[in-house]
Amino acid sequence: MTGKFLPPRIDLEHARTSFLCRKTSNLFGLLRRKPARVDEYGQAISLELIWMPARAYRFAMIHKGKEVHSWVTVDANFGGFALLGRVKELVDGDPAEGDVLDATLDEARTEELAREGVVRYILRTRGAKPSVNDITDRFAYHAPVWVYYFRRAGNKLDLAVLDAYSGDPMGGLVKRAILNAFIARRAGK
Repeated sequence: MTGKFLPPRIDLEHARTSFLCRKTSNLFGLLRRKPARVDEYGQAISLELIWMPARAYRFAMIHKGKEVHSWVTVDANFGGFALLGRVKELVDGDPAEGDVLDATLDEARTEELAREGVVRYILRTRGAKPSVNDITDRFAYHAPVWVYYFRRAGNKLDLAVLDAYSGDPMGGLVKRAILNAFIARRAGK
């Protein structure tokens, strides 16, 4: 499966401290998430690096008589749209560690979501709006995500996700996409 991937900048230790840090939302550690598994030293070992599939599209547009190009990305599991400013950081090859998830949306659907996203983005901008010509380049890649499994009240298992490139926490759509990918994988076995 040789392709492209975004190399992670957040290592395991930084991810662990991000998930377990004391802050006002957890009453400075009193309501801290209890890890699903710990090692003999009490360190959380219920962390996992997962690679989320995505597709990148380069759109050619005409703006004030000039042709401009813009990269966008669509998540291949839940269809999230975003501008892609990290094209130069992508690396050719396969990720060395972690679990690589399969795409659940086909390429035609992600291209349709990319076109819709570009049109919505252009309509929200102020001033002169460019006209979209066509897609000039496209490729699939994988983005790294740290997943932390922890126990909630009542001994229920839950997970939290962290972008392994930027270190930002990720929301419910990514959590749901990861869970759906795990369920689809298990049903396929």
